[in-house]
Amino acid sequence: MKRLAVLLAAALAITVAGCGHPLIPSDPVNPKTAASAGTSEWPVLGKSNPVLGVDLYALDNYTPAEVRADGQRTLSYIKNVLKANAVGFVWNFYAPSATSDVVESTHSTLSFGNLRILTKIAIQDHLLVEYRPLILVLNSPSNWEGQISPLPEETWFNNYYRVELPYLKLAQQLRVPEFVTGTELEQLNDSYLWPSFFARVAQVYHGVISYGAWDGNYFGAQPGMSFQKATPQLLPVKYVGMDMYWHMNLQTDATSAEVTAAWESLFDKAPASVLRRTAIDETGIQAGDGAYSNPQNLGQPSSLNAQVQANWFAAACATVQRYHMRGVFFFKVDLTDNPAHPALSLSTFEGRAGAMAISKCARTLR
Repeated sequence: MKRLAVLLAAALAITVAGCGHPLIPSDPVNPKTAASAGTSEWPVLGKSNPVLGVDLYALDNYTPAEVRADGQRTLSYIKNVLKANAVGFVWNFYAPSATSDVVESTHSTLSFGNLRILTKIAIQDHLLVEYRPLILVLNSPSNWEGQISPLPEETWFNNYYRVELPYLKLAQQLRVPEFVTGTELEQLNDSYLWPSFFARVAQVYHGVISYGAWDGNYFGAQPGMSFQKATPQLLPVKYVGMDMYWHMNLQTDATSAEVTAAWESLFDKAPASVLRRTAIDETGIQAGDGAYSNPQNLGQPSSLNAQVQANWFAAACATVQRYHMRGVFFFKVDLTDNPAHPALSLSTFEGRAGAMAISKCARTLR
């Protein structure tokens, strides 16, 4: 994800990705160990038809009255203007540092009571729901959760389970179809503790238990490595998620067809059986010149170029449709946004061609 102002050390070309160590063979999945394999009490998101989703991000905790008013406005926009049929609720947990074993809620973390309000509005609007908490690393040049490398790992996993527990219980109570239990924890991707963590989660929550992989782990490619030798480094979950911010060697004036071809060339490397159980949990890009080479940096200075964003979103939609993936969630609408008066930031798609591309995606996927 490495979203917002987070920077990577180097831009990656279309033929190379981030690093990692092979973990668990992703094809086939062992049904005895795969989290939530065949046990979901509710329909799996995107199993029959791919979902068009939008991430609704709560950057802070607000009063219940504010959450209700903001939620009604933004969820109506997601449903009626963007034509989405799913919403991913995203909020922040916090780590004091990359090496700390602490994961905690703060006064800025969306409370599970406020999440209940939002979920009920979404259900009333006939939107499918997934939950996806993030972890922001404080006191760090980058807030990316992928750098978390705690000691001891056992304590970290215990703390992470405890901070998620009220939200897992809420998801079970409200019959939320999918809970993305972690996102892009690249430094913990090879931990032996994930199976026991997923087993604890499954005792509380009986929907789909998934995990949002960093794209480098998802594709299993390292700098200089041929994709023919790449192996997806996926955790033991049946239904896979991933965040798509691959650095592309594309010119600013690339056509929509050229951007789509770059996406499809990349996903063509993944096994078909993995693609069919994958949802793109998050993808976004600035509506700005040069964004293809560094899409995750949603705060970099640039000149407005709305077509860049529209092309990226159209490519995501076409890729999901071509490879029969479970769906895509576009990042993001902030909970406090007023789409009638969109923000001027280049990461915003409201009121721009990017929003039109999302709404057109509804026709493609359905």
